[in-house]
This record gives sequence, C-alpha cells and structure tokens, in this order.
Amino acid sequence: MLRDQGIDVDVVSTSQDAVDAAGDGRPATVVVGNSDLLTDSAARRLLEGTRGADRVVFLDGAPGVLLSLDLGLSVGLPAERPAAADCSLPWVAGGDRVTHLSWAIVPSDEARRDGARGCFPTGSDDPALPSGFAAVEVPAGPDHAAVTVVGMPDAATNRFVTEADNAGLVVRLLGGSPHLVWYHPDDEDATANPSTTDASVWPEWVGPGMVVLALAFVAFALARGRRLGRLVPEPLPVVVRAAETTESRAELYRASGDRDRAARVLRLATTGRLATRLGMSAGAPADEVAPVAAAAAGLPPADVDRLLRGPAPADEQGLVTLAQQLAHLEEKVRTS
Repeated sequence: MLRDQGIDVDVVSTSQDAVDAAGDGRPATVVVGNSDLLTDSAARRLLEGTRGADRVVFLDGAPGVLLSLDLGLSVGLPAERPAAADCSLPWVAGGDRVTHLSWAIVPSDEARRDGARGCFPTGSDDPALPSGFAAVEVPAGPDHAAVTVVGMPDAATNRFVTEADNAGLVVRLLGGSPHLVWYHPDDEDATANPSTTDASVWPEWVGPGMVVLALAFVAFALARGRRLGRLVPEPLPVVVRAAETTESRAELYRASGDRDRAARVLRLATTGRLATRLGMSAGAPADEVAPVAAAAAGLPPADVDRLLRGPAPADEQGLVTLAQQLAHLEEKVRTS
C-alpha cells in the first residue's frame, strides 16, 4: 500500500543492509519488524549507522533490545486497554485509538527530561508502578536518529490492522518519508552479530551434563533393546483429534461464562511451562516462578506476578488480552 502511494520500500534482512539502504542519500524511515531477533551488537550497529535517517521504528519493544540501546526505555505489562492519543506527534491524530497492546513502553525520568514523549497512556493496577504508553518517541541525538518504540506489534498485522485506528496510525508512522527500509532480522544476522560480552553463553556444567546425558541415553537404549518379542500395536476404538477436545473444552467455558476458571487454567499452564523452561520443578507455585521469569524476560517482578496471580478478567476481551500477554511472556522467556 505504501508503494502505491509513491514510497520506495526496501526489505532487508541484516543490519548492515539496513544501514546501507538508509544511507543512500534519500530521507528514510527504518522499521524493525521483529526486534526479538536482534542481538545487542546488531541493534547498536543499526542505531549508530542510521543517524542520518528521519526515524527508526521498533514495532516490538523487546526488553533486551531496549536495554542494549540505552535510550532510557523499559517495558511493563499494561493493566488495561490504552487510552486515546494524548500527544502531538506528526503521525498521531487527535482521538486515535489502538488495540491489542502487548507491552507498555515506560520512559525513565531522565528520558522524559531529554524530550521523550509518550502516546496512548496505559493504566496500571499498582499506583506505585511508573506509567507507560503504547508508543514512545525519543528525539534525535548526536548518536542516533529519532526513535519510535511501540508496544503493539499485533496492531500492524493483517489480522488486526483494520481494527480501531490501527491502519491509519501504521501508515502515517511508516509513510512519513519517501523511502522506507523494512528490516526483518534473520538467523544469519543473529549469527553474524554475536553478543559483545566475553563470557560464554553456556554455563560451565553444560559440558559434563551432556556427557552424563549421553551415557544415560546409551544405557536406556541397551535396557530397552533387551526386551523379548516385537511390539504389538493395538488400535484405539475411536480417534479424537487433540484440537477437537481443546475446542470443545473452550466452548464449555464460553457457555458457562466461567472466565475465572478459564483464567486459572491459562495461568496454571503458563506457570508450568515457564517452570520447565527455567529449570524449576514443573509443579512450582506461581509466586516462586514469577521472580525467576521476570529476571529472564527483563520485566518488573510485580508485573509478572500480577500476570500469573492477578484477579480474574472482568469480561471476555480481558480474558483474550490475558491469554495474549501470557503468550508474549512465554515468548520473551523462550528467546531470552
């Protein structure tokens, strides 16, 4: 659609290609489609190499990337849908509203003093937590162009772009320059830009642990190989797809309006998967899993604890939002 409006669009998959495309002399907007895949060095190279661009947009405010960029921004979990626009940025019109917020972008006090401005304020159940926004813009500095970070990546997808004012906001944000560089990091870029730390990414016990695991596998294979006779398959009387049972259970929850139980099931399943992922007991309670998951995902412990042990959603939209936030939390922990 932007090409139809006369905007030149270049799609690249490495930070160096993004820097080269943005430095060809034309005013450009650089957008990162999935910042979760950016390594620290690739993120810094991108920001430093695009100082001459009009704007750099991060469509998904990944906690690790924001920390490495040192822009004074962090992420939190919003407690409610964002309010209407409350700012005067060129790509935001008065009264605009957005949906499907995954993260609240929280500027530090220093970032606010340096001119960082937020749009679409998000509420919080805890008044002690800093206020966040669906989008925050950091003005250009000597080391980087103007940076816009949004916490609503789903709003730019085909599925949700037509809801609320998502389409107009995304088009105005990405179409502010005659040249758009769309950068989607791939595996090659992540491999070519390893972390700048000298420490190994693997714990010291991984090597001996792999040896023990290999020996255990060999012993298990030998033990199973001593079984006499062949395996005899026994057909089931009826085959039921797992998707059918899941859908049927969901329909029962919907028919009964039991959002409280549905929310408990979602939280219990997420807590179990997080505990397994983090090397904890599968039956570890949520109050033990929450601080460890928060540290792994780079999120405030209070936000993660509220997500795993908070009150039941008040309506079906709240239940959908809870499910999306739980899925995003698992994704952050898995990619950390």
